[in-house]
Amino acid sequence: MGGLTAGNGGTAKGHGGRPSVADGGGSAAERGDQKGKASTAKSALPLEVGTRVMCRWRDGKYHPVKVIERRRSGASEAGDYEYYVHYTEFNRRLDEWVNLEHLDLDSVEADVDDKVDDKATSLKMTRNMKRKIEETHVEGHEELDPNSLREHEEFTKVKNIATIELGRYEIETWYFSPFPPEYSDCSKLYFCEFCLNFMKRKEQLQRHMKKCDLKHPPGDEIYRSGTLSMFEESCSSPYNGSVVDNTSYELSKKEGKVGTPERPLSDLGSVSYKGYWTRVLLDILKKHKGNISIKELSDMTAIRADDVLSTLQGLELIQYRKGQHAICADPKVLDRHIKAAGRGGLEVDVSKLIWTPYKEQG
Repeated sequence: MGGLTAGNGGTAKGHGGRPSVADGGGSAAERGDQKGKASTAKSALPLEVGTRVMCRWRDGKYHPVKVIERRRSGASEAGDYEYYVHYTEFNRRLDEWVNLEHLDLDSVEADVDDKVDDKATSLKMTRNMKRKIEETHVEGHEELDPNSLREHEEFTKVKNIATIELGRYEIETWYFSPFPPEYSDCSKLYFCEFCLNFMKRKEQLQRHMKKCDLKHPPGDEIYRSGTLSMFEESCSSPYNGSVVDNTSYELSKKEGKVGTPERPLSDLGSVSYKGYWTRVLLDILKKHKGNISIKELSDMTAIRADDVLSTLQGLELIQYRKGQHAICADPKVLDRHIKAAGRGGLEVDVSKLIWTPYKEQG
């Protein structure tokens, strides 16, 4: 994320076009007003947990946030703080630590009761956006009662690991992860890309790599094409998702069973799977001559019948006639949906898939 950029003459502006209190122009009255605002802003420091303020995000614009936690900056002798903020318009995965330079202190508001919507946020957020954010907080924890859910959210509210390094890649994390307590002071972890052990420091990983005798990730190699290989640990789970969507359904076909992702789907998991279902079903409907049933589509694709039905309903390709669901595949409508769906991800060469279905032991 970029910092403030200073122009000639001591003028500093954030990327969002908000002038800082360091602007040197204007009349004496204006400069006096700016000094007054600067004094007021500084008096609010350090910001308390629960404070609402505008924060410059990676798009260069200012968005409303709520301070979730704060900590002293490690290199600072002046007692400066970093703040862990939640962007109230966005999913929790975008929560992050920010420096003071990213915050517009003129917009600081005192702690607001969570039951009372912040006016600025309310103006920018639709009811649907708020519902999605609330659902995301509960998603995957439906078994928890309200008190347990609050305890869980309090414990996991701050991401403990910001990034991981895996081979050539540095990956940003999205949520809290329950690592052992001795890793609580680490913002970055280093993973062995073969055995998946993790270390605190790069030097530890380098020493480990000299001793690690694995040359591929855990599990059996089930696919190799060009520079891509896929590995799977043998298991009897009926769920797809251990490998990319396309491959997981090809495995289900070889097994002679329908597959489905593990529920509940995350928001991004929903986008991924529904996109795959949409492209596969539209392709079949476009090429198929004559009538076809939900069950036939399920048998052909290994997609669960409920998922087939919900996907086609979302595309408005289903009508209910005489107590039964009927697929209405008008060619022009199909073409429009196919264009909107776009191309999928990696295509799997089924001939290079080497896999034997798991069989239950008697």
